[in-house]
Amino acid sequence: MERRASRFTRPSRIRRPRPIPLRVKPSKRARSFSTTRWCCQRRRALSDPLVTVEEADVGTLIVRLERPHKRNALSSALKRELAHTARVLAERTDISAIILAGSGGIFCAGNDISEPDSFAQDLPLAEARRHIRLGLEMCRAWEALPQLTIAAVDRFAIGGGISLALACDFRVLQTSSWLHAPEVELGITYSWGTLPRLVRLVGPARAKLIAGLCRRVDALTALEWGLCEEVVDDTMAAALKMAAEITSKPRVAQQMVKESVNRLFDGPDTAAMEQDQVLLNMTDPDARARQSHVLRRLRGD
Repeated sequence: MERRASRFTRPSRIRRPRPIPLRVKPSKRARSFSTTRWCCQRRRALSDPLVTVEEADVGTLIVRLERPHKRNALSSALKRELAHTARVLAERTDISAIILAGSGGIFCAGNDISEPDSFAQDLPLAEARRHIRLGLEMCRAWEALPQLTIAAVDRFAIGGGISLALACDFRVLQTSSWLHAPEVELGITYSWGTLPRLVRLVGPARAKLIAGLCRRVDALTALEWGLCEEVVDDTMAAALKMAAEITSKPRVAQQMVKESVNRLFDGPDTAAMEQDQVLLNMTDPDARARQSHVLRRLRGD
C-alpha cells in the first residue's frame, strides 16, 4: 500500500494520464497547436528533444526534462528550452494545470557542470553575466506562468533543480527523495532568484541551513518545513490528482488568485546582485580551486 503524507486537500478520484504526444514526440495521434511548432529543441532531431510536452487530460499538460543520461542536468540549451516552453505555454488559455517532471525516474541534478564554461570562469565579463542569467530567466518564466504548476520530484533535486521546483506553485516529493543545494561548497552564491523563494517558504534560519550550510533535506523534512505539499511513493499519480482538482475550478478566477498571491509576496529584485555575487565569487582563489577540483574529478583526471 502506498505511504502518503500530505498538506494538500486531495479529491477522491484519480485520473491516470492518457499521453497524447505533441510534435516533440512524433506520432500518428500527434496533435497540432497553432500557437507553436512544438519542437522544443529546435536545432536537434525531433527524436531527441530536450523537453517534451504531453497532454495528460483536458486542461492538464506534463512537461518533461529529457536528459536522463545526464540525470536531467540543466545544460545551457535545456535552460533555454525550458524558458521557451514556459513562454509558449503561457499563451495556452485552454490549460489550467502544468506538471513538471524529469525523465528516467529523476527530477533534476542541477546545473550541468560538465559543460565547458559551466562556472563561467574564463568568459569575458559580458558573456559571463549573460551565461549566469540563463537559469534566472528559466525560473522567472516558470514562475510567471498563469497556470498552476506542480513539480513532481523523483529521487532528488540538486542546486538548480531545487530552483526550478521552487519556481512552481506546488511540489510533490517521492518518499525516498531528497534536496541538496551544494553551491556554497563550490564557493559560489545560490542564485537564479532562489533565495527569496526559499525564505518565503521556510523562513530565514532554515533557508540558511539549506543554502548556507548545504544541508541535505529528506522528503519528510521538506514536508515539515513547507518545501512541498505532499510526500508519496508515486509522484505522478499524486500530481495528476492535484491537477484534477485544479481543473475542476474556474480557470480565470483561479489564475487571478495566483497572480494576487504572487504579487503580495514579491520582494526586492535581488537577481542582479546575485548574478554579480557569483562573478565576484569567481575571483576567489579558493572557489576556483574547488571548482577546478570538481571538474578534474568529472574528467577522471
